Amino acid sequence: MKHENFKTCEQSGFCTRNRAYADARISSGSSGISPYHLDAKSIKFNNGRLQGIILKRVEASDVAVRLPITITFLQSGTARVTIDEERRQKGEIELRHNSVARKQRYNEAEMWTIVGGLDLSKTATVSDRTEEGITKVLYGPSNNYEAVVRHSPFSVEFKRDEQTHVRFNERGFLNMEHWRAKVETPVKEGNDTSTDVAEDESTWWEETFGGNTDNKPKGPESVGLDITFPGYEHVFGLPEHAGPLSLKETRYSTHAHTLSCFESFKLIPILIVEVLVITTSLTGCTTATCLNMSWIAQ
Repeated sequence: MKHENFKTCEQSGFCTRNRAYADARISSGSSGISPYHLDAKSIKFNNGRLQGIILKRVEASDVAVRLPITITFLQSGTARVTIDEERRQKGEIELRHNSVARKQRYNEAEMWTIVGGLDLSKTATVSDRTEEGITKVLYGPSNNYEAVVRHSPFSVEFKRDEQTHVRFNERGFLNMEHWRAKVETPVKEGNDTSTDVAEDESTWWEETFGGNTDNKPKGPESVGLDITFPGYEHVFGLPEHAGPLSLKETRYSTHAHTLSCFESFKLIPILIVEVLVITTSLTGCTTATCLNMSWIAQ
């Protein structure tokens, strides 16, 4: 097989950007200020659905990007989190190269991935155990599930019988690339030696690999985030690689005896005639509990 035909993370703009963002968040530690905050005044709960607006602070800008969030509590006991960009939803963006592509993000995941139906919970309710800067919703069988939504910095914790099973954006890796117009940078004159530091835009608008160029009419639009499963050793899913259903680490493991590195999983539809088979065993946790999950990019 020809390994050079498979794009690595270092050769992919969105993967490089999101890994760099996560590394920067780790380096900043508790001193880092997350740019994502849920506007408390925007929060509304009705018929099993919590809605609000996340405000993304953008450096060198006085205007925050508005990201509508909906947490839907279903009759099946499933909680579904969707985050979008208001300008894309309303079609208030401009596409390059006179593209006729849809301006909205893909929003049909519910047709293919939700198990147990889409009926809204009739018993879900906002908890009366209020805390400043936190919204709690009780749902599921006998309302023994709980979603703890922290406003600033934004994160969500999902509990069952008061035990945490899922933490969403606990480490602050949420990075939702918003639409922005391309600003043509003037070519510097020969005597211009200025060294203004700006964000690397080299992969925002086009990328070339294997002789093919991907012109991006929408610009950068990837989504990165962290989801933590406390106490679980295995997370099962459908990998894009030809590998085991027990998903592997995509960065170096912290366990010396299992030091190994895998390329990131691509959560997008692709068609290839060769597959890279991964057989190396890798374990990264200490308990024996397993979790079954499915996902799709949205």
